[in-house]
Amino acid sequence: MKNRARNKLVLMILSFLVLLATALFHVYTLEGEQKLIWMIFLAILICFVIAHNLKVTTLKKDLESEVQKNKDAHDRLMVKYKIESTLSKISSMLSFADNLDEKIEESLGMLGELCNADRSYVFRVVDDEDTVSNTHEWCAKGVKPQKEMLQNLSGSDYQWWLKKLTEEGNIHIKDIEKLPPEAKAEKELLTGQDIKSLIALPFFIENEIAGFIGFDNVRETNEWTKQDIEVLTTYSNLLAMAFRKNSIAEELNLERRQLLSIFDIIDEPVYVSDPYTYEILYVNRFLKQIIVENPIGKKCYQVLQGLNETCDFCTNSIILKNRNQAHKWEYHNPIAERDYLVLDRILKWTDGRDVRLEMAHDITEIKQAERTIKENQDNFTKIIDSSPLPIAIMNSLGEFEYANHKFTEMIGYTIDDIPTISKWWETLYPDPEYRKKVQENWNEISKRNDNGASAERVLKCLDGSEREVVIYFARTNNNTVFIINDLTELKKTEKALMVDESCLETLHELSHMNGFSIDNIRNFALVEGIKLTGSEVGVLGFFDETKNLSSVITQPGNILKMHGFAENDLISGLESCHRWAELLESKKPLIMNEPTEIERARCPEIFKNMNIMSYLAAPIIYENKVVGLLAVANKKDDYTKNDARQISLITQMMGDMILLKHSEDELKNYNRKLETINDELRKANDELHSLDEMKSNFLATMSHELKTPLISIMGFGELVGDETLGPLNKEQKRAMKVMNSNSGQLKRLIESLLFMSSLQARNYEYEYLELRLPQIIDKALSVISMENTDKQLTVENAIPDSLPFVSGDSNYLSEVFIHLIDNAFKFTPSGGRIIITGKNEETGIHIIIEDTGIGIPETKIMKTFDSFYQLDGSLTRRYGGAGIGLNICKRITEDHGGKLWLESAEGIGTKVHVILPAMNNDVNPSISSSDFQFLQQ
Repeated sequence: MKNRARNKLVLMILSFLVLLATALFHVYTLEGEQKLIWMIFLAILICFVIAHNLKVTTLKKDLESEVQKNKDAHDRLMVKYKIESTLSKISSMLSFADNLDEKIEESLGMLGELCNADRSYVFRVVDDEDTVSNTHEWCAKGVKPQKEMLQNLSGSDYQWWLKKLTEEGNIHIKDIEKLPPEAKAEKELLTGQDIKSLIALPFFIENEIAGFIGFDNVRETNEWTKQDIEVLTTYSNLLAMAFRKNSIAEELNLERRQLLSIFDIIDEPVYVSDPYTYEILYVNRFLKQIIVENPIGKKCYQVLQGLNETCDFCTNSIILKNRNQAHKWEYHNPIAERDYLVLDRILKWTDGRDVRLEMAHDITEIKQAERTIKENQDNFTKIIDSSPLPIAIMNSLGEFEYANHKFTEMIGYTIDDIPTISKWWETLYPDPEYRKKVQENWNEISKRNDNGASAERVLKCLDGSEREVVIYFARTNNNTVFIINDLTELKKTEKALMVDESCLETLHELSHMNGFSIDNIRNFALVEGIKLTGSEVGVLGFFDETKNLSSVITQPGNILKMHGFAENDLISGLESCHRWAELLESKKPLIMNEPTEIERARCPEIFKNMNIMSYLAAPIIYENKVVGLLAVANKKDDYTKNDARQISLITQMMGDMILLKHSEDELKNYNRKLETINDELRKANDELHSLDEMKSNFLATMSHELKTPLISIMGFGELVGDETLGPLNKEQKRAMKVMNSNSGQLKRLIESLLFMSSLQARNYEYEYLELRLPQIIDKALSVISMENTDKQLTVENAIPDSLPFVSGDSNYLSEVFIHLIDNAFKFTPSGGRIIITGKNEETGIHIIIEDTGIGIPETKIMKTFDSFYQLDGSLTRRYGGAGIGLNICKRITEDHGGKLWLESAEGIGTKVHVILPAMNNDVNPSISSSDFQFLQQ
């Protein structure tokens, strides 16, 4: 292209020279005036050509300058695009990173290459700014990493560095050798890494310095550009957000794991599945024990119903349409042969998707009771006597003729307290409005005259507590049977699980606002309160030291101005509200929906002018004192108890924040209170000694009194069970077997209590004889095996007959091993194993009873030897016992000069170790017991 232009230029010059030579020759041939004219013409022509060339040259230079400017602009745009593209990629990486550490390492490499750095890195500040560590690092090719040598650096040793980062916002060192004298420690550290120049910027999380990022040059000194600083600044913000997001995600995952742990303490089936794919995502501990194989990832209808296609009664479509409501229904499982009251609803899973939560409450006993009532009227009373559920019978005149023990145990009232249905209503439903609704519902049920009707109720018990129950009504001849299922604990669990997720997020954000100003916290709480309840307006106010409402804030902020009011108008209006005193005295939320004409007339004028139609007000309480209030108004629907609960949670959180502000004052008062508390503790200790003595006397007296009628009950029970008094059908035999078994357990419990009281009184003796432990253990195993014929357990007795004799009381040692073997049977599910081994050691005869049962948590093993201790209440209900057996076994063993201890792992099994001295060990126990026959509990 250039050669062509040059050739063209040469051709033009030659043409011009030829033309010029021709013209000169022509001028040379002319004479006189014509020659002069042509010479002037040629001069003008030459001047024009020169001027034209000069102009062309100038235009060419201007064009080249403009082209260069465009090229520079293009280069700058390309660099800017490259920077923005890199930062965009990094932002995307850090925002959606599964492994944040790997993504940070990768992003450091991208930044280092972008800014021509030899090394890029991230340091985190830990332990309240006292320690700094290099957590992430990228090095260019040929540059030695330094990360491992930069761990746990003390902040006090590098104060110049941290101070400069905090106060100036960056550290830009063009040449390490020019650092000031006060940065001596920093200079030594940087020189040891061969660093020539660097730049570092801090990043902050919740207004606190969390670390810093930077670039190093180790090959040559370098002055970092403004562009490099901007890149680092942007990256520091992205990194702070990523760390904050990762921290929040970890906290939320922890909260969700804690939430799932609630399911594991429920002794009812609970599982979570995908409502679209039917895949099981979670089952609680109770359901795991029922399902043999691991159900996770399998179809719910295959595992729980044994079907190859979805269940025809599946409720997924119902709960997906009503995501915010729970669906309750009853179901009979043909595989387990159990009846359940089922609760289904949709909730959010850990990955954000909608999942189905199902909680099933076993109502098999209720259904069995109903069927038995219909089939056999003659056995009706016997069945309800042994029912684990509260049952009462009312005749056609509305008089109660019978209430079983469970009924009295639950509500505290006897049949004499509530002889009629009218007295029932007055006693169990003291609230007039609620009582009226119950009576209307009862009238409707009575008109239908059908069996199987049910209704949810809230009963007021004798002790003042309230129980949420389902009452099933069944008719037999002219009587009505009330069967009560206590759902109080299930309801509590349901309410705990149903807390709105947005409310949890609000409380989570509010709990992390300690670094914000009080005004920011107040505004946030008010805005979130309005949003959570679906209200239109809201107000938040606090009291001054004189207990007067001193200041208020409103949302929307201009609502008072819109209606022509000032802040003082709103304060006086709130204080003149007729329910103001009720809010301050009750310290509970107030709800007003659709006010009556009387309430409307009593409302302050400002409420009427601002068209406040409904409101919810909750006090802000600190140290049991009302220090403020939060109120929201004009919700589209009625305010509910759930709305009040959410607002109360927010106000409670605010009260907790106020508590933090006053914590210093409380600490000052703490020392003054310690001496008073110590005096009270000394008095309480003296009272406890007195109470302990009273308890021992009470146990001894009551155990003797209870044992006398129990002997008659057991005697007649055995006569009926053996069919001495007449033949029994299958259900009657089963019922009598249960009654006799439970009576035996009650007898053991009473005698255990007597033994406990005698131990404390030291009123007992042992009758020592030469005994063979294999025979004692064989006898104990035989007794327990006969009582547990229904359990499918593998039992292995590997005790050799050659073990030496021991010196001991045959009855007491027999009961020790009966109790220990009974525990192994009791806490080992069907299909498990029990192994009994023994050997002669230097310390004595060592007996080990090992099972594959439910096990004991390591932290609770020692507590199992305490009197009246059970691992939890659910085990007491499920397996029986009062928690005194192991305590007695340990005492008897130690009285015989031996030792007893446990080894256990939860969910794996338990080993019970018993060591008794052999006869050749010359051990003579010194403690004896008197005339007392001990039976295991």
